[in-house]
Amino acid sequence: MLEITYVPYLVVASVAVAAMGSFTCLRLTSGLAVLDVQQRKVRITQAAFALGGGIWSMHFIGMLSIGIALPIFYDPLKTLGSALIAILMTGSALMSLHFGTRTRQRIILAGVITGLGIVSMHYLGMSAISGNCIVSFDSGGVLLAIAIAMLTCILAMELAYQKRSLLATICGSTVLGLSISAIHYSAMLFTTFSVTKSADITASPVISSNNLALFVAVSAFLTCGWFLLTAVPTKKQVLTSETTPSAKTEVPDAKNDVAQRMRNASSSFSKAFEKDLPAKSPSPGLPPRIPYERDKTLRFLSADTIVFVQADGHYSRVGNGENEYFCPWSISRLEQNLGAENFIRTHRSYLVNKNHINGFRRHGDKAVCIVGGEKEIPVSRGRVAEIQEMLGI
Repeated sequence: MLEITYVPYLVVASVAVAAMGSFTCLRLTSGLAVLDVQQRKVRITQAAFALGGGIWSMHFIGMLSIGIALPIFYDPLKTLGSALIAILMTGSALMSLHFGTRTRQRIILAGVITGLGIVSMHYLGMSAISGNCIVSFDSGGVLLAIAIAMLTCILAMELAYQKRSLLATICGSTVLGLSISAIHYSAMLFTTFSVTKSADITASPVISSNNLALFVAVSAFLTCGWFLLTAVPTKKQVLTSETTPSAKTEVPDAKNDVAQRMRNASSSFSKAFEKDLPAKSPSPGLPPRIPYERDKTLRFLSADTIVFVQADGHYSRVGNGENEYFCPWSISRLEQNLGAENFIRTHRSYLVNKNHINGFRRHGDKAVCIVGGEKEIPVSRGRVAEIQEMLGI
């Protein structure tokens, strides 16, 4: 059995690459609801390449950081296959989160799929080692890696997706980056390397392991940086989005469809959003008007026609019982404008019009309000008593 050591700065580089890939992925998938289906697919593809590529790069750099007595070689097909598995499985996890209704069960499922993708990538990548070494795995180490993968990836997804804020993204990506690294290095503790009978001691790679690892790390960072530059707001746009509701979009490219639509709205609508204060207050006795975007035009809904509001990143979706519309305001701003007289917060991601609540159901710790026919709106545990009191239950 061969004794192995690690190059410390390459270990640090591998963890940094994993965290960077995770952050890029989670940032790319923030605010996807404002995009059409085709744009959403493109963004998820980029995110899958960022996360899957980050996972593979972390593993590869981690392997190159090993100091071993003789050179080792990698089977090209298995190495490529391990990268593809990481990208495809993380892409599947992201698809489950961004198409259809996002629930806690889906978040957990996405964490499980991501964890399995990391473990599968790791062991397929390890099986690619050929030539001078025989690699053996301890069954206990495999089970430990799977357990770490499941638990930590679920935790990372919970942190990142319960509230789609920048802080949540940073926390989720940090946990996910550490998770990827922990899976790799804990699995390596239970991996042994043995010399083959026909070991070629004189063989040496064209490029040193250290230089190759640094090349992979720099390439991973550049790729992630390029993805972020094409999809994350510039500083100027972030400042604009904080003061001008009509500019609230996470996609910085001036060619972005949603941003272009908002800029092309009629001047009468645009003037009402030039400042972070209502330029035109509604007449006394009239309900406030809530902006939404449809058919390349900024339109308005009367508050009394709104059945519910759902948070969607820095934006919201408003439903009137028949359709749901994209609103450029955050749920906090909507709550402030709609007021507590007719609207109640049932969940940190939902506001409900009290006048449109048609039913209430509780099963164990879970509760829902039924609005607009059979639309079920979740009620958080801490708000159940308040809702029941309001309904006179």
